Amino acid sequence: MIPCTDESLLGYIKRRSDAEGFPEARGFLTTLGQTYGRATVEEPERLALELDLDLATMEQILPAKQPMDAALDWSFHRMRRDPVCPACIAARQPRRKEWRHALVTACAEHECQLIDQCPGCGDDLTLLGDGYAACLCGTSYGDANAVPAGPFETEFAKLIAGHSAHMGGIDLGSKEGLHTARTVWFLCANMARARTGKEGKATYPKTVAEARIRLAGIQPLLIDWPKAFDEHVVERWNTPGAEGLTAATRLGPWYRGLLSQKGALAEALLSRCLSVVSTVCGDAYKTRRHRDGAAWMSAAQAGDILGIRSERIVEAVRAGVIEGSQGRSGTGHLHTIVRTQDIEEVREQRKRSATKEKVRNTLGVSRRQFELMEEARFFGAECRVASHPCVDGSFDLKNICTAVDGIRQVARVKSAGVDGMVAFRKINLRKTTDRTALLKIYRLIADKKLRAVKFAEGDSLGDALFDAAEIDRLLQDHGGARSWTAGDVAEFSGWKPECVTGWCEQGLLQATKGKRGSFYVWQITEKALSQFYREFHVVSDLAKEGKTTSRKLLASLADRGISSVGSQPAGTSSRGHLIRTRDIARMIAFPPS
Repeated sequence: MIPCTDESLLGYIKRRSDAEGFPEARGFLTTLGQTYGRATVEEPERLALELDLDLATMEQILPAKQPMDAALDWSFHRMRRDPVCPACIAARQPRRKEWRHALVTACAEHECQLIDQCPGCGDDLTLLGDGYAACLCGTSYGDANAVPAGPFETEFAKLIAGHSAHMGGIDLGSKEGLHTARTVWFLCANMARARTGKEGKATYPKTVAEARIRLAGIQPLLIDWPKAFDEHVVERWNTPGAEGLTAATRLGPWYRGLLSQKGALAEALLSRCLSVVSTVCGDAYKTRRHRDGAAWMSAAQAGDILGIRSERIVEAVRAGVIEGSQGRSGTGHLHTIVRTQDIEEVREQRKRSATKEKVRNTLGVSRRQFELMEEARFFGAECRVASHPCVDGSFDLKNICTAVDGIRQVARVKSAGVDGMVAFRKINLRKTTDRTALLKIYRLIADKKLRAVKFAEGDSLGDALFDAAEIDRLLQDHGGARSWTAGDVAEFSGWKPECVTGWCEQGLLQATKGKRGSFYVWQITEKALSQFYREFHVVSDLAKEGKTTSRKLLASLADRGISSVGSQPAGTSSRGHLIRTRDIARMIAFPPS
């Protein structure tokens, strides 16, 4: 036996209990070692195992804290009664899941009132004290009279059941149930005057009768629309002791609570509330003395629209960046209003603007490379936006993406191996230490004079591939004097990197300290390397050519009065010995007698 569509978890348990021959659900769950409550919801695996159900099937009817289905909202889950529809029971239909909602008092299908007391003995229909269709006294719930439900009860039940409904002057879709239930409860809770003086703190109704009383209190507000709701707002505005000139201060927690609600119904209520306070009550935000025909709003509303703190808008008005008006109420609160059209313009500007970090992530380049691109003026003035206190970032992301698309469109399809290509993100100071040449290459790419060989749709600029040979040629043509690191010199000369570094540190090989990527390295120009070749000979190279060892060669030179330079200790020995060219020339010119 598996759950039916729209059947409640408790209804399924009772249907299984009847099938197993138990008069009440409590005895059935006891034999399974289970109970019904929070533990059941928190650990559904155990119950699913005992009921021989797939967990996925169980979760479709399981209450939750933030469900997609309004009928399964654990916040509104009934824990005192298990009401039923007499017409559904008479037709042998399953107990529906929306009946478990604390505010549902009617059957969405038969539009009749739910009952939570036995029509025979009058006992309460508790969670586990009966079976699927009858009381322990033997009375079938299907024998009870099906009393027609009120229009609002029916509309609300339909919405929680996943159907469309009409209330608050609008048609609500089937997916609006979750938000609408919370908005309806907000209205219900604020209709009851608490003894402590705090509104909105009422407890959920425990019985169908209590729920019916709560719904009856707000039924006119949502059915007799908008007359009853307008009167309700005016009544709150004129409450004895209410102070302030705006909806936020005059209506107090009720208005702020309405602002926090979500969904189509909440938006309709808020819109109507603002209309009433502006045309009837005299909200200072809405009755501004300007007669320019423009619509105005508060800084708080503008902040919600833009997704920023209202203080930023207040400062923008004070600085004269946004047109607005400011004034203080009797309580000292600073009221700021701005034109709706100006806020819409700022919102469009915020959609286009972006910070450096967002632009870098979009382009797929590093922070250091992006700084070089800015130095090369890779993006023109049209890719910048004017500084604004309500806008984050100074870049126009839309125009930047347009510029990148232009680079993509001129890409030339060229067949080359991966080794013959270099990605744009690799064309940086790690590839070359020549800053001038690098900036020139960036400008050529931005001006579309240097075209990518592969730049697929959807790839970021950092993924664009360029001809590696062409990049190397441009680096050489447009750069200054060519330079190598100590490692580069060691690689093509066969000398040890430590020796080359030591000669640089001693000043024998002219070099400058520079940064490649995040590392400091010695940079050696062609001129410096040529000068080194003229002034010195490496002893290890001479020994190799003479088919001897460096040690014997150094001893022989010492006998002739020639000492080496540039050596560095290496364990118990040394390496990196150099002989000056002039000493060799003198030895040849004046051989020992």
